[in-house]
Amino acid sequence: SRDDSKGGKNLIAYDVETVWSRRYSVATLGLDRYVKNPDFRMTLVSIVSDCGFEWVGPPQDVPVERLNGQPLVAHNAEFDSVCSRMAMSKGQLPTFTPSEWICTADIASYHQLPRSLAGSYFELFGEHLAKDARDAMAGLSAEEIVANPQFREYALNDSRACLKIYNELSLGFPEKERLLSALTRKIASRGMPLDGPLCQTFIDTTDKVMEEMEEILPWVTPDKKGADPTSTLALSKYLQMQGVAPPPSTKEDGPEVLVWKSQNPQHAPILDAMTRWRKANKANKYYMGLILRTRPDRRVSTRFKYCGAPHTKRWSGTGGINFHGIPRDEVEGTSAKRCLKATEGRVIVSADLSQIEPRVLAYLVGDMDFLGLVRGGIDLYEAHGRATGLYNHDEPMKDLAPELRHLCKARVLGLGYGCGYKKFGQVAEALTGGKVKMTEAEAKKQVNDYRKNNPLIVEQWKALEDFVREQAKHTPECVVVQTRDEAPIRYFNVEVDGKGEITAQKVRGQGRTKLYGGLLMENLVQCQARQIFSDAIIRAEAAGLPVCLHVHDSITVEVAEQEGQAALDLLIQILTEEPTYMPGLPLAAEGEIKTHY
Repeated sequence: SRDDSKGGKNLIAYDVETVWSRRYSVATLGLDRYVKNPDFRMTLVSIVSDCGFEWVGPPQDVPVERLNGQPLVAHNAEFDSVCSRMAMSKGQLPTFTPSEWICTADIASYHQLPRSLAGSYFELFGEHLAKDARDAMAGLSAEEIVANPQFREYALNDSRACLKIYNELSLGFPEKERLLSALTRKIASRGMPLDGPLCQTFIDTTDKVMEEMEEILPWVTPDKKGADPTSTLALSKYLQMQGVAPPPSTKEDGPEVLVWKSQNPQHAPILDAMTRWRKANKANKYYMGLILRTRPDRRVSTRFKYCGAPHTKRWSGTGGINFHGIPRDEVEGTSAKRCLKATEGRVIVSADLSQIEPRVLAYLVGDMDFLGLVRGGIDLYEAHGRATGLYNHDEPMKDLAPELRHLCKARVLGLGYGCGYKKFGQVAEALTGGKVKMTEAEAKKQVNDYRKNNPLIVEQWKALEDFVREQAKHTPECVVVQTRDEAPIRYFNVEVDGKGEITAQKVRGQGRTKLYGGLLMENLVQCQARQIFSDAIIRAEAAGLPVCLHVHDSITVEVAEQEGQAALDLLIQILTEEPTYMPGLPLAAEGEIKTHY
């Protein structure tokens, strides 16, 4: 160890190493099961302080007097903090309480750098951080790892790199984002309650359905050595043996598939069986993931990756269970949402921002006529119809012209970001649950009509694209577009080719993306909506609402049954509070109180 300190409060980079193998790892088990496993063992701890102190060694020898009450910086603070708490509970690590945990992986993601330590370090300093030692630790015992001086140096170098990244980026990491980073971990630790027995019942149900479907599929063998139940190659070979041309796809509701089924009724049950097996299998895996990640308190951690989509700063799923992808529909009478059931005497309260992106889009382009209608209480999709001349009757559109409302919904949600007519037909059908179907000619007409009647949006596409082109002449290494509250959206290494097409990196050093006005607008709107929503998360926490999950634009809390209505009212009030940086933006929210999610 090395020490140039003279006491006082210091910032400390902190890194832990643990035993792992190909079968026993966070990647295969998820963090909660990994630390709960009897094989869990912390092997090394490395500490590097900004005062010059450095130390690396076995966890039982950690100088905790230097850690108590100090801010700890870790690259993936969730892993290091959870592992440390478990090691303390198992007696592997002396007890200490830092003043806070700061995550440099989150800070790097906010700056749209690679999330990994090696990746962000290389992009910042142009130096490769060796990670071979991490792979070399696989399958080794704690004693073997501690005794190897190369592993000690590897751990120490990780802490040095972590502190260097923090010192480079911390000034550009706003206090609001530092709080959101910490809240992301706090919300995950609360988790959602899980009805384990019901979840197991759903596993059994979907298992049975899959077995029944496998009996229908000719290429599936009892010993499971045949082709996969959803193999399109196996389907094609089977049908060719029957002298039947295979369907163009196996999409359940595809028009070509429906025609094929009507022409080949004797083989239609095979396609149906493939669809049912696929859905049951997907649901089964989700239920298994919930069961396997159940904590001793019968809850499931709701982990998200802060700035998982770095350019819009929205969260993404992580930890083996994607709570952003909770299945909405029932599958064979089972439901993932019903598994997330409140404990006795408590309720799940959820509230969701209504159509936040179309509202933000209209505000950013200055479409005050449309926003005025929305502010006056008119349904947003009807407001679009009225503002663009599609509807002018006195009666509400949903009562007099529900089909037109479906079309307006498709236009509002599908055409604000430059979607072309060839894609719009599919988008409109998906957005309306199949209620809007149109030919290519009809789609082309709708796209042209939308652009003609929404000149402010089309002009903003061009303005954003022109801005990026102009900035790229001066600072092609990084062009920044800002939201109204000055959150940066960075585009790295911008290039304009001979045809005038723009490409850039959304994460520095990683794949290139084609940029155009509609996409730039979409990124700006999504980032602005995230800023508004994240403000609401912070206010909910400050108001004493214990957020246990947030998905897209909805916030979920679990409270005592008698507090349900008060919590819902407060949550809606918080979500609809007008942003100070966007005065006059009409926000709306709706919610519900249930015994399950």
